[in-house]
Amino acid sequence: MPLAMLLLYVTTLTSPNPSINGVKIVTRQITAGFTDTRTEYLAPDRLRNEWQSQMRDGSGPPMATIIQRGERDRVFMLDLAAHEYITYETDPRGSTVAMKRPMVESGGTLKIWIESTDTGERKELFGHTARHIITREKRVAGPGACSKPSLSETDGWYIEGSVMPEWHQQKKNNFGVVLAAEVSAGSSDKCFNKMDKIEVHRSGVETGFPVKVTTTLTSEVTQPDGSPRTLSSTWGSEVVELKEGPLELTLFDVPKDFTRVESLRSWTAKPPRQLTGWEWFKEKVQEMFK
Repeated sequence: MPLAMLLLYVTTLTSPNPSINGVKIVTRQITAGFTDTRTEYLAPDRLRNEWQSQMRDGSGPPMATIIQRGERDRVFMLDLAAHEYITYETDPRGSTVAMKRPMVESGGTLKIWIESTDTGERKELFGHTARHIITREKRVAGPGACSKPSLSETDGWYIEGSVMPEWHQQKKNNFGVVLAAEVSAGSSDKCFNKMDKIEVHRSGVETGFPVKVTTTLTSEVTQPDGSPRTLSSTWGSEVVELKEGPLELTLFDVPKDFTRVESLRSWTAKPPRQLTGWEWFKEKVQEMFK
């Protein structure tokens, strides 16, 4: 074989950008005029999430989170416009290692009953057969619990979870006990920095990976005068792109021209629940350690 042809052959076998097999997912959520579009890159031992929230009167900055998994997971949060980032580690449960005030148990238990029913309907989505599943969830807060009771129903279409990395797949056990994330409303709240013990009871079919879901949540709150009030909210999300294949490893590293800071100037401390990339990110970290 001539030398020129040999060099060309070797070049075609050598990728200029090292890659790893994974999946790219683009998801859109729209609720009450608030749009959150995120792009996820998932691999066996790492994750990248990019998002930019859109409101009626403007948009938030483009943001990203990167998780590099290990004995202690390293988390990076990036402001893509300002070229700044913060970083910290998580413990084996996904909680931050360094905290200003340690979490303590509330002494109460939140019991969650989840039942998923397959309607029997099927359709093709992204080259996979999707199942139509209705999931009903009931949360009951016991004495001393900081969580609130609620009822929810999710109408969704799901494909096989095996398209995702193992850590992102639905767990096979039907019963589990995990610790809740922080439940607090302020420094004077009795539940500040407290977490409930959570018992999860599952029944019915396994769902898989959701490609289109709509959830309606109903909960009861106590008004200032002591009277109860029922609140209801609905939100949904839909996968608009799903690609399986190689991902460039550089996606999971902080660019060299980014500066590490103590806090991000564009950061919003209390974004709306279920809508922003930050809320999604917190739930994603918890999923990895259940």
